[in-house]
Amino acid sequence: MAGKAEPPQPSVRVHAFALISGIGWLIDFSIFNLLALAGVPMFLANLVGAAVAVSLVFVAGRRLIFKDSRTTLPIAIALYVGWNIIAIIAASAAVAGVARLLASPAVLERSDLAFSAIGLPLQSMYLVAPAAKVAVTPFTMYFNYVAMGMIIERRLHLW
Repeated sequence: MAGKAEPPQPSVRVHAFALISGIGWLIDFSIFNLLALAGVPMFLANLVGAAVAVSLVFVAGRRLIFKDSRTTLPIAIALYVGWNIIAIIAASAAVAGVARLLASPAVLERSDLAFSAIGLPLQSMYLVAPAAKVAVTPFTMYFNYVAMGMIIERRLHLW
């Protein structure tokens, strides 16, 4: 009998979402770091990278993970765009805030001394942007997973 495919089991769903989000994050992380290295403010660099990535995650997530769609595509897109405007602005502010903390002279000096002590020829100022992005990422991925379940399937998926 033809019908809708069953949605994946919760653990499969989380792992599939993590894989798709991971690919999106690599795209986001690459764009973010290229823009940050080019001198674009971190807030704006995160905004651009995240916007590209969440578009990919939405399309792939709706087709592959959240198959029990209870929301029409135009409404799902509108809700997802609305959610991501708020989420990306909040994440961009968080990345910029963490970067400010990591870029403080006290943290940079200690980090440079630690790298030097173990023989790594690194300058910690070049790690500020990627470290800030990595610190915020687990929170953004989790909240995006919960939001997609609520938007597309109108269900709360916490894991």
